[in-house]
Parts: sequence; structure tokens; C-alpha cells
Amino acid sequence: VAVCDSVRHGCRKAPSLGSTYLEAPFLLSVNVGFDDLPVCADPGVPENGFRTPGGGLFLERSVTQFHCQDGFTLQGPTKRLCVRHLNGTLGWIPSDKPFCAQEDCRIPQIDDAEIHNRTYRHGDKLIITCHEGFKIRYPDLYNMVSLCRDDGTWDNLPLCQGCLRPLASSNGYANISELQTSFPVGTVISYHCFPGYKLEGAEHLECLHSLIWSTSPPRCLALEGNVSTLREGDSQLQRVLLREVTSWEPCSAQLPFLECTRP
Repeated sequence: VAVCDSVRHGCRKAPSLGSTYLEAPFLLSVNVGFDDLPVCADPGVPENGFRTPGGGLFLERSVTQFHCQDGFTLQGPTKRLCVRHLNGTLGWIPSDKPFCAQEDCRIPQIDDAEIHNRTYRHGDKLIITCHEGFKIRYPDLYNMVSLCRDDGTWDNLPLCQGCLRPLASSNGYANISELQTSFPVGTVISYHCFPGYKLEGAEHLECLHSLIWSTSPPRCLALEGNVSTLREGDSQLQRVLLREVTSWEPCSAQLPFLECTRP
């Protein structure tokens, strides 16, 4: 073991192991400089990313982790380990260097639309066609473009819109699905009333190119007579007591009311 003078940086023979202390101004040191330590080469930092630890020496069994900035995705290993090879040198495993790739925008889910391209990168314009009868509508009416942003999200994402679902009378029904909320141009809706009610207004509504209905929804008004409401569990039956009614029979399973029949 050598003792090095902290001023002259010279080394002298250390006192015997039996000594209990070393006389100043000498310091105990291993006779190996930092330049001679076996270390792994600097693993580098991916562009648009960073690593931990950010600096220092990478001795055997050192681990470094890699990360990317927002808007980028790490491609390659997330960690690398400094190991000793059979020839005694140190190196990184895995040997592949990771890199940060800019995130693509995911294909947006837009109802009643066809998305034409399958890959969109930063700055790309969304190419979309609405299904027949639907029209494209942007949140920003003065900017009819949707762009892929650098963080992988969309700006000003449009909708393919038809006529909104019209109101229905509480005493009637229309030939539309309960789940449908938007209707293409040209759709015609027919209204009907339950037994004991009559239709007031247009029987048919059409979705126009302006994405509004041709007229207001009709109403179902009660006929003259005694109208009562019966409840059975969670279902509600409407019953009209007219002079000519003598018996009741259930209607088809598709309609939620009863039919009156003559004897």
C-alpha cells in the first residue's frame, strides 16, 4: 500500500500494519487512478429522452434506465446492465441502444365515418369521409381541419352528424330503435298512438339536408272515454274503456300495449 502526499501527489511507503494511525499530511489511497478503473463506456442518452442515473462512472453491475419525453415512445430496452465479458472487459447488455420515437396519433373512433389512412404522425391531417346521409361537423367552425399533435392526440376532432333523435309522445311510439341517436339525411320516421289516443300533427317526419326534421313531432291525445292506468310489476299498461270494447287481448310482443277487439 502506498501513502500519497496530498500536496506533491507523490507516493511513499506506508507505515507498518501495526501502526494505529498515519501521520499527516499523508492520506491512505489505493494505487489506482480513476482512469485505470474498469468501467463500462457511457451508454448515451436517447434523443428526446433521458436516463437515470444521469452521470457518473458505470462500474460492473451498474444498471441504467432510459425514459422518453412526453409525445415520444421508447423503442428498445428500458434497462441496460454493465457486465464483465469472458475476455475481462466490461460492456452493456443488451447491446442495443434504445431510442425515442415520436408517438403516432391513434385512429380516432368516429361513428358513421370512414377513416382512410391507418397511420398518422405529428402534423398529419385526418382524412375522413362520413357515411351516406351524414355530414362532417368540426368543433371549431372556422377551422375545418383536424391535425395530429406532437403529444399523440388529435386537435379539432370532427363528428359525422345526422338529424338528432326527435321527441316521442308518451302515449305513442315511432319506428326507430331505442339506441339510435342520430339519423342520416333522408330518414323517414312514422309515428303511431296507443289504443285510445289519436294523432295530432304530421304522421311522418323526414331528416332534411340541413340536419333538421321536416316538421315538429306529433302528439297523441286521449280519445273521449275513461282512461285508466294499471301497473303490473315494472311494466305499465294503458287501458281505454270505450263503449264498444268488450274484451282485451295482448298485442304482439313488439308493442308495449293491449289491443281491444270486438266480440
